[in-house]
Amino acid sequence: MALRLHFTADDLARTRIATHPHPTWELVNSLHVIQGRHPPSRHALWRASSLTWLNRHPAGRRHLELLTALVPPRGSFPDFLTPYQDIDDFAASLDAVLSTHASRLAMEMEIALPYLGRRPPAVARQLAAGDLDALHALRDAMSWYHDLVLAPHWPGIDRTIRNDRTQRTQDVTANGIEGLLSNLAECIRWVPPILYADYPVDRDIQLGGRGLTLIPSYFCCNTPVAFIDPELPPVLVYPITEIPAPTDDLAGLASLIGDTRARVLQALRVPRSTTDLAEHIHASPAAASKHATVLRRAGLISSVRRGNTMRHIVTALGEQLLDTGHQQIAGGALLTPDFGHRR
Repeated sequence: MALRLHFTADDLARTRIATHPHPTWELVNSLHVIQGRHPPSRHALWRASSLTWLNRHPAGRRHLELLTALVPPRGSFPDFLTPYQDIDDFAASLDAVLSTHASRLAMEMEIALPYLGRRPPAVARQLAAGDLDALHALRDAMSWYHDLVLAPHWPGIDRTIRNDRTQRTQDVTANGIEGLLSNLAECIRWVPPILYADYPVDRDIQLGGRGLTLIPSYFCCNTPVAFIDPELPPVLVYPITEIPAPTDDLAGLASLIGDTRARVLQALRVPRSTTDLAEHIHASPAAASKHATVLRRAGLISSVRRGNTMRHIVTALGEQLLDTGHQQIAGGALLTPDFGHRR
């Protein structure tokens, strides 16, 4: 089955790439990851740690019941949750969600209810009626979820999306828009004048000269996503295919914690097993494990065991250290005693 987007010459001229991650698209796509049993390897550690935090929170059950009712593990969800406006700020994006006109809210909920696959809680039906308390419940749930499990990782998400956009811009520079469309993802194929994408159902979208906004997504998995309503401005949310590690100058950071551990910390902006980490830094697994232990004790990385494999990823504090490591950090304020021994 496939999604087919039909282009005209005007559509090619009006195709663009979003410049930043879309806050509510990432929220919705991450809910698919949270509910999935077999997340992609790059999301496994985030999912495990996020589930721990979500389940610990007193309001978690109520908020998650609403969010997962609106966004099931697979399939469609109401378009109003992901505003078509080009917004890079979560508060502004949430405001756009909550400002949805009552008539559109009712229409989209009515369209989406058959896709949800199970009886939604009463608050979901209240949303369809434009109930103010239901909108407040949605606001609270989305804010809670974003603040707890997305905001701490947003710098890394933003960096990864911008890296992907840079690659796509290079494709346009080298081979034009058709070069871009030919290299988006393995699940997307350009056969002029139609862009084919793997999709849960067969569907055609006539762009009709409106153009297409391509939105790279950190949490989008396996297949792209589009709006249900064909009258909305056309978008295609596609999964990024790789997470390149940044090549920032590490000289300043290396002077604080040592060259090897600086490279370990940078490498773990991408979730890696101990074996993968060892190969990346050209060290033995034992040495990689030792460096990871030091960084974990300092709170700069976190680690989760899956069977016989330990996977590591940088924490928010580690991201801050990487982002400021090229600057002078007076007195080593971000350091802990664990960094006294340099390697």
